[in-house]
Amino acid sequence: MPELNEDLWPSDLGIASIVTPAAIIRAQAALLAEKTKGILEAVVETSSIGPNIRHSFVIKVPALGNYRYALFSVHHPVELYPVVIEGATPSRLEDEDALREWLRRMFASDATKRIIASLYSQASGL
Repeated sequence: MPELNEDLWPSDLGIASIVTPAAIIRAQAALLAEKTKGILEAVVETSSIGPNIRHSFVIKVPALGNYRYALFSVHHPVELYPVVIEGATPSRLEDEDALREWLRRMFASDATKRIIASLYSQASGL
């Protein structure tokens, strides 16, 4: 008679050290607080959107009553890629390198720098 608690899973589940889109985005969120000496903070809010996983990068400003500004959102399937950027100009990013490059351009854009400067100035009383 077969054993009831017999382990039918393979010994190799394919679990590897994958850097997820959420981990990449959360690391950048932590760096914003560091760069602004805590004047601005960022959080990554994760939710589901149908079969996909959604991450929203939200800037929080404690000195302004925890004002929140959603800078961008991305979603991806459970398999992680492609990542789809939501917003006025949606983009589809095929892999980790493309996501990192998109984030680099997003954070360096004039629009993002204006938002950061404005929130920082209001929060620090400059």
